[in-house]
Amino acid sequence: MYRIKGPHRKIQVRTIFLLLLCFLLRMETDAQTTTYYKAESFLFSFRRDNDLFLADYGDNAYQLERMGDLLDVSRDQILKGDCHLLIVSHVSAYEYEDTEVVNEASLRAGRIHAYLKTRFDIPHDCVAFYIDRSGNYRDQVHVYKVYKPLPWFANISIHYSESRYPVAVEAAMGEYGAVPYVDLYRRGETGGYDREVYRIDDPLFDRTELEDYRLASVTDTVRHSKRIEEPDIALATTVTTRETVRVVTKQRKTVGKEVVPEEQKQSTKPVRMEEAPVQQSSVYLGVKTNLLPWCGVAPSIRLGTGETKIETGAFMPNLEVECSFAGRWSVALLGMYSDFAYKDKTRDCWAVSEISLEPTIWLSSSGKFTGLNTGLFTEYGDFDIRGSAIDLSEDMLYGRTGCFWSAGLSMGYRFSLVGGLGVDMRVRAGYRSVFSGKKYRYDSLDNRNYLETSFASTGFMVGLKVSLSYRFQIR
Repeated sequence: MYRIKGPHRKIQVRTIFLLLLCFLLRMETDAQTTTYYKAESFLFSFRRDNDLFLADYGDNAYQLERMGDLLDVSRDQILKGDCHLLIVSHVSAYEYEDTEVVNEASLRAGRIHAYLKTRFDIPHDCVAFYIDRSGNYRDQVHVYKVYKPLPWFANISIHYSESRYPVAVEAAMGEYGAVPYVDLYRRGETGGYDREVYRIDDPLFDRTELEDYRLASVTDTVRHSKRIEEPDIALATTVTTRETVRVVTKQRKTVGKEVVPEEQKQSTKPVRMEEAPVQQSSVYLGVKTNLLPWCGVAPSIRLGTGETKIETGAFMPNLEVECSFAGRWSVALLGMYSDFAYKDKTRDCWAVSEISLEPTIWLSSSGKFTGLNTGLFTEYGDFDIRGSAIDLSEDMLYGRTGCFWSAGLSMGYRFSLVGGLGVDMRVRAGYRSVFSGKKYRYDSLDNRNYLETSFASTGFMVGLKVSLSYRFQIR
């Protein structure tokens, strides 16, 4: 056997030591130390397609109690700037560019922000706000108490429109300049902490100026259990963990080769997008009333009959019920009845009854049933009009009665005011037939009405509806 002498043995040991050192350094580059800031998280839920903050919905009552207990004792810490609040409103990964979705997410955050202001008197400049577009926690809003000062670049503005009118929503979203988006990357749990990374995507700043939110959210086991593996970890404001990070060199754009996006260079762990569930279309029930008949103005006029004029008389109570379904369809049923004296109350009578059916299609596919719509209508009714003002005419005709039916097209627009309250404006145009008509003459000596002649007429008609409506969701 060949025996290695002393100097050669030293060289071999040194070589092995250097190889081992290089191997350890290589492992150290792969396992990097990452610092997360400690945070307390509170998750609030909202109904689908609804921005109302309901305390008794889901787990909201428990989360409100938790948040109240924490902020009552830490409000001074927030006001001093040692820590701050972060509101993250989560939206679908497939609809985040829709202005109505962004407006609803901002509205939800605004409801919670108003609660923080009213309940704890926390000022506006202590709260950061972002919209998460990863698809996780859909229809939910996170509130974090982050144990670090508010970053200088953090977005603190929340812009939204209470009105669903598209122009108002566009104007409100335009106030952002650029919508403050973040992308959520979950890093799992370690040491009793849920680690989450919110990567900020704010075009108003250069990427090198931004620092992502790396949060270690305290879980219930850390808050309630005394068995904590790491000493004094509950009192620390940062959590240091090791993460295996794949080192990816920046590639040049070449033909036929796929360039790795910047978002995929942050971690080798893929982000699982939550699959969008099959949505059931909401069903709304609306109650309307046309304001013109209440003011004594007939809601339609006949054209080309020699009596083309706006008729006025007694007020006409009316009520309309509308059911909206399948995202863009609705059916409305209207009833109107009036039998009252007017002007000279001893002699004059204004009696009108009408029933109308109107199916409608909404031109916007957003499912909100606002904006422009068009449809068909058909109506049937009768009338009995007597008035002393006709005494001034030469033929002394006093009144008329008969039946009518109408059918045609309609076009309307709905303006949303606040909540389910709105204003509907609608124009009708179509064909009208009056039948079984009779005209009366008044005899002042006998103080009686005598049949003068029978009549029937057909022709075109136009109508106008200015309705005050209230709509609520039934499914």
